[in-house]
Amino acid sequence: MTPPAPFRVSLPVLIAGPNRGVWREGGVVEALPATRILAKARETPPLLCHGPASARRLGTDPFPCFDLLELFAFVRPAAFVVPTPSGLAAATGQKPPGSRADEAAALAAAAECLVAELGRLDPANAGRAREAAAFMGRADWIWADTVAAALGPGAADRRGLRVFDLLPDIEERGPPPPPGDDPVTADEARAILRDLLGSGAESRAAQSDYAAVVAQAFRPRADEDAPRAVLAEAGTGTGKTAAYLAPASLWARRNGGTVWVSTFTRNLQHQLDRELDRVYPPEKKRERAVVRKGRENYLCLLNFEEMLDTLPPVMAGRDAIALGLVARWALATRGGDMVGGDFPNWLAALLGRRATLDLTDNRGECTYSACTHYRRCFIEHSIRRARRADIVVANHALVMAQAALGGLDDNSMPTRYVFDEGHHVFDAADSAFSVELSGAEARELRRWLIGGERGSRRNRAGSSRARGLEARLADIA
Repeated sequence: MTPPAPFRVSLPVLIAGPNRGVWREGGVVEALPATRILAKARETPPLLCHGPASARRLGTDPFPCFDLLELFAFVRPAAFVVPTPSGLAAATGQKPPGSRADEAAALAAAAECLVAELGRLDPANAGRAREAAAFMGRADWIWADTVAAALGPGAADRRGLRVFDLLPDIEERGPPPPPGDDPVTADEARAILRDLLGSGAESRAAQSDYAAVVAQAFRPRADEDAPRAVLAEAGTGTGKTAAYLAPASLWARRNGGTVWVSTFTRNLQHQLDRELDRVYPPEKKRERAVVRKGRENYLCLLNFEEMLDTLPPVMAGRDAIALGLVARWALATRGGDMVGGDFPNWLAALLGRRATLDLTDNRGECTYSACTHYRRCFIEHSIRRARRADIVVANHALVMAQAALGGLDDNSMPTRYVFDEGHHVFDAADSAFSVELSGAEARELRRWLIGGERGSRRNRAGSSRARGLEARLADIA
């Protein structure tokens, strides 16, 4: 669908720099100081990339603008983009811009591309997008008229954003049978690695040797109470991730089991998850590979519903716009992970944390099965998918917390682990299995247990009203 003529022809484009920028309007490109740009922007809101960052470069407060990142998040929810003019150009299939003037032209072309995509949405997606845009339009979303021109008007009530009513229910199954114990040989690990890398990949003997050594961890135990462990180290650039994923994925597929791959940080988790694109095609990766994190990383549907229901009738502000974009993302996300997953974290910089990242379970108030959205919860979906996945990508903190609690959510324990960044495992274990008390905290704990000390400097009379745990329990007993 062709974008509206005013949107294509007369909207100025701004590329901001330190205290100056490039202004493109009517085919004319000018390099102007910040004062001139702000005067023009007050007359006509420009098209730009990342409004708050552009305002900071110009040395002013945020001003009305057509921020192309907001349109991108609406049209392509859960899609990755680098939040720059060059990133938007790459995401919309353009050549890399070589100058500020090229960046301005690229933003205009990217906007036209995104608006045209709205006309190609499938009917169900288009209907939900229409309702979301109408809802956001009541909060003065600047792109609402453009979206309405491409999709048609929609109902502006909040029912269109009740995405928790559209998400699938969790599928309850019986516990999977214990995995088999068929080994993975060194030659099989080398062969699988060659398949993963493809025929055009560089042949690296060290990487192949690493895969062969790691394969020893996927053989049966020699003794009942002695787990089979392999400590392997290789230099940077060896390709260790692909090397251990080769025998791990083969063992999981052959034995019907799950290999937990644990690394140190959330960023490393997602780097490892991208490496799994070599192992599984996109249509199978969702079920065969799962990223597990703590609950504080996932969108809480109850928090989303409460925020949606508490918006004022006259919605002037960024919260309603943010909720509309979060609703679009919630129906497209792979797993509901807002911290390092497929949620565009730059939305928090554009619209604030209150209606974006703060919607996670960051206060530890989950009511589990008592929650009205329990059966559609992203976290519960992730837990159940992990039980039957081939590869679970976790982090050391989560693995140690589960070990401290005695197992996974269903009281089972994986039989195969790979600890990447293994030198950090000890710190994670210390955090999970130990506690650090200051002198003041230890003194307070002692007072709470045994009561006030007799004859202390504060209690010269030799008695105290501070009772210890034994005295307090005696009243109950």
